[in-house]
Amino acid sequence: MEAEDNIQKMYKYFGILADAKENIAEKEPEYLEILSAVKGSTKEKRLASQFITRFFKHFPNLAAQALEAQLDLCEDEDICIRKQAIKDLPVLCKESKEYLTKIADILAQLLQADDPQELLTAQNSLLSLFKIDAKGALTGIFSQMQSNEEIVRERSMKFILNKVMALGKEIIKKDVEDLIIGECKKVMQNITCEEFETLMTILSSTHLINTPDGQKELVELLASTAELDQFFNPKDVDQVNRFITCLDFAIPFFSVHVESTQFIVYICELLNRYTLINDVDKQFIILKSLAESVPFCGKLMNPETVVGQVYQAILDLVTVPENDASKKVEDMDLHRVEALLYTFHKLGRQCPEFLSRDPERQKEFKKKLLYVGTCTQTFVKIVRQDLKEKGEEDVKNNPVIEKKLEGLRLACNINTLIKELFNIPPRFKATITLSWLSSATKSKLAQIVQEGKKHEPIVVDGKSKRIDGSNNSQQLYQPPKDKFSAKFSNNTNSNTNTTYTNRRGGSGAGWNNKRSFDSSNGNRRGWRPY
Repeated sequence: MEAEDNIQKMYKYFGILADAKENIAEKEPEYLEILSAVKGSTKEKRLASQFITRFFKHFPNLAAQALEAQLDLCEDEDICIRKQAIKDLPVLCKESKEYLTKIADILAQLLQADDPQELLTAQNSLLSLFKIDAKGALTGIFSQMQSNEEIVRERSMKFILNKVMALGKEIIKKDVEDLIIGECKKVMQNITCEEFETLMTILSSTHLINTPDGQKELVELLASTAELDQFFNPKDVDQVNRFITCLDFAIPFFSVHVESTQFIVYICELLNRYTLINDVDKQFIILKSLAESVPFCGKLMNPETVVGQVYQAILDLVTVPENDASKKVEDMDLHRVEALLYTFHKLGRQCPEFLSRDPERQKEFKKKLLYVGTCTQTFVKIVRQDLKEKGEEDVKNNPVIEKKLEGLRLACNINTLIKELFNIPPRFKATITLSWLSSATKSKLAQIVQEGKKHEPIVVDGKSKRIDGSNNSQQLYQPPKDKFSAKFSNNTNSNTNTTYTNRRGGSGAGWNNKRSFDSSNGNRRGWRPY
């Protein structure tokens, strides 16, 4: 009976306030009675939520108390009351916009709701704020991205990505996008890998993505986040993960208008210690990313130094066995060889006399190249013979055969680069597509196999020679069956294999020791301009 009387009183107070019109400010006692109803029965609470927000604008002196009462309802044990209170929150801002940012901040915190319907209610309430003041709503949401509550940070970012960026240009105008860009830059000072990817996806939805200047801005942001001004410590897992992730996001933006120079210089400087990285897959990711970035390198300030760093990395990678080649060639990672030779070939155009000006340097380099060429030519010969013995039906849709064809493409690329560099002076004219990026059709590769087109032998001074300098026939290495093609398998446990669809391996280390950094989510480039 008492509950029913209280309900009647609620309607009475409502009537008094509704009829007061210009004298409503004098009715504070009635409004205070409504505020006290948040401690009442379920029906009282639901009515209180509606009445508090309805008359909120008329009692500025009670604003803090009214807001606190509404928040009590948002935290009620009854989910129905919580949903009602969350739904009514935006009404507070319709004519009292000074509270909109605060309400957005509160609603962002409420995104941590476990119940799907409650979460949806919070999302819809937040979206309604954007129709009132988009910039104010964003300011409130971004304030929660500085929170230590992981779920609040994550859901706030995902909300902007999935909901806000889909609102269209009528609401997300350029000045609103500029605010998003600025706030994303602030948040990037302390983020996890997944958060970084979400923020980059948000930024890719803005006008930055549409122009070279905007893409340059994104690359500069990535360079800053990668901390290219810091010494690269290969034992710092956190720093390695940060650099690889930032570089991976930067690569698709590189073009004739957006240079990769600062990343190229940084990577080349660390080539003398990249093998100290504990994860061998990440070692190759760095070389692979270097090769993908180098076509867009601008003019180098010290080209001889940079080219020399790549040159030394090639010498360190390729070890020529003194006696039995079969004991050493299996340790050679041809993927790394391709990446470094391709990089040297591209950068060599800025310092074409690097090899020719030093006879000893040129001699040592050719010795290494001749050994690599011997191995790749032998591999090509064996694979072709193996494929010829198989019928046409055996070749079609055969994963093993496809891997061998990929191996042929890799070997052919290396041989092409070696021929260019064996010239005196070296040539830097050939254009190749890196083996992991090639879109060559299987039919074209099959044609190469069937034709059995012979590769010209790699020669020194116009004569075919052995590595030891004698003129006897070359003693070619006969690799064990599938020795090289095994490198193209998807066995991620192999130390010599990199699964190309996953550029970033996870570690759990934190950027700047602030937040957990987990880069195990794979290569996410769906947002890229191409």
